[in-house]
Amino acid sequence: MAQPIDEMDQRAREIGRHQALFREVNERIEELAETFDLKDELTILCECGWGECDERIALREDEYDRLRRIPTHFAVLPGHEIPDVERVVERHDGFVVVEKFGESANVAIRLDPRRRAD
Repeated sequence: MAQPIDEMDQRAREIGRHQALFREVNERIEELAETFDLKDELTILCECGWGECDERIALREDEYDRLRRIPTHFAVLPGHEIPDVERVVERHDGFVVVEKFGESANVAIRLDPRRRAD
């Protein structure tokens, strides 16, 4: 039996909030890397929506900066995608970029730390 729309929207919002939290942590990791001049490669937390995930992703700083330009994009490990709320838009060695849609995208945009700083 399919979930009612309200439950699906609530789940999408929860996933979006979880991913936004990891994005916020990764923004701090990037700031620390800049402070200590560790710019070539960053090791960030997987930004998937699975609450129990604590895996890491290694990527170059330019890849991270490009990822952060679009508030609905997140770096996740292959297989960590959640098709109900996101689609894969890029594939890289060791990670994929997913794009949020629907309620999950709304939450991601609202909680984007780079937009709040503007």
